[in-house]
Amino acid sequence: MPETGVNLRGLRQHNRALLLTHILRAGGLSRVELAERTRLTQQAVSKIVPELLEAGLLDEERQPAAGVGKPRTLLRIRPDARHALGAQLDRDSFRVVRTDLAGKIVASEGGPLSPGFTPDQAVSALGEATEALLDGIERERVLGLGVGSVGPLDHHEGVVRDATNMPGWHHVPLRDLLAKRTGLPVRLDKNTNAAAFAQHWPEGDRAATAVVLVGTGIGVGLLIDGRLYRGPRTNAGEFGHTTLAFDGPRCACGRRGCVEVLHNAAATTEEAAGLLGIGLADLVQILDLERVVLTGRSVREEPEVYRDTVAARLRELLPLPHWQRIQVDLDEMGDDVVAFGAAAEVLAGFYDSGDITGGSPG
Repeated sequence: MPETGVNLRGLRQHNRALLLTHILRAGGLSRVELAERTRLTQQAVSKIVPELLEAGLLDEERQPAAGVGKPRTLLRIRPDARHALGAQLDRDSFRVVRTDLAGKIVASEGGPLSPGFTPDQAVSALGEATEALLDGIERERVLGLGVGSVGPLDHHEGVVRDATNMPGWHHVPLRDLLAKRTGLPVRLDKNTNAAAFAQHWPEGDRAATAVVLVGTGIGVGLLIDGRLYRGPRTNAGEFGHTTLAFDGPRCACGRRGCVEVLHNAAATTEEAAGLLGIGLADLVQILDLERVVLTGRSVREEPEVYRDTVAARLRELLPLPHWQRIQVDLDEMGDDVVAFGAAAEVLAGFYDSGDITGGSPG
C-alpha cells in the first residue's frame, strides 16, 4: 500500500509525464490515441495538451484527410525544445554528446586524455567540450549533464571512490566539480550503468539484461524488473572482479584471477571471449538473466567473435539450456553508448518529472 498520498499538483505532473512519455515512445499520437493509451479521459487530455503546447514541448501535425470526418492531428515531441548532455570519462579518453528532447544525438566532442590525468584535467576537458557543444544554445533549454565514469563511485553523493587503475582518484567529488565548472545540474553514474540505460530508454524493455562493457576495464550494467539496478551502495556490476582462478595473476583490484585480468592476458580474442563467457554463465544463474548485450571498444574490434564465443560458452555451461536460453546481442550504438546513456538519464529525469518549466537530471 502506498505510504503517501498524491496531491492535485502531483497528479497533474504525473499525467503530464504520462502523456509526454507515450508521445515520445510512439513518435506521435492524436488526442484520442493518448486517451486510449493512458486511460485518461479525453477531457483530462484536452486540459493537459494545451499546457504542453504552450510550453513549446509539442508540435501539432495535421494528417491528410482519409475519407469523411475531421482530419487527425498528431502531437509530436518538439526536438529543439530542450537539450541534454552526456559524457563518458574513461581511463584514457573522454566523449561528450548533445541530444535533443527526442533523444537524437545532434553533436559530439571528445579526445584522448594524457596518462595519469588528474581530476582537474578531466573536469577541464569535459567543461571545454560542454561549452563547445552549447555554443549558441539558450541555457534555460539545457536540462543538464549526465556523466558515465569509471568506478567504483557513489551515485547518490556524486563521488568517484578509488577508481581502478586511476592513481590520484580517491574520493573525488566529480559531480560537484563539474557542476561548478559548467553551471549545469550534473548526474554522475558508472559507465556500465549508463551503457545499460542506453539500451533501456525510452522503450523500457523489461527483459532481465546484463550489458557487458569491455574496454579499459570490464563491468556490467544490470536491468532487472524493468529498472536499472545499482545496489544500495550504487556499486553493483563489478563483474570484472569476479574470481575465475583463485591462484591466478594479480589484478589491479588486489585480488587474483579476476575475469578482467585473465581476459586481458588472453593470447587470442577467442580465448578472451571464452573467459568472459565462463564468468557470465555464473551471472546468468545468479540473476536468472534473459539477455546479454556486449559492448565496449574490445568488443567492437571483433564483435562477431565475442558474440559467437560467449553464446557458445553459455550454451555449454548452463545446466538446462533447453529452457534457460540466453539471447546474446551486440550493442549497435558504437562509441556513443556510454555518453548517450548518460544523456538519456538526464532526459528520463525530465520526462518522469512532468515539470514543464525545465528539469533537473536528479
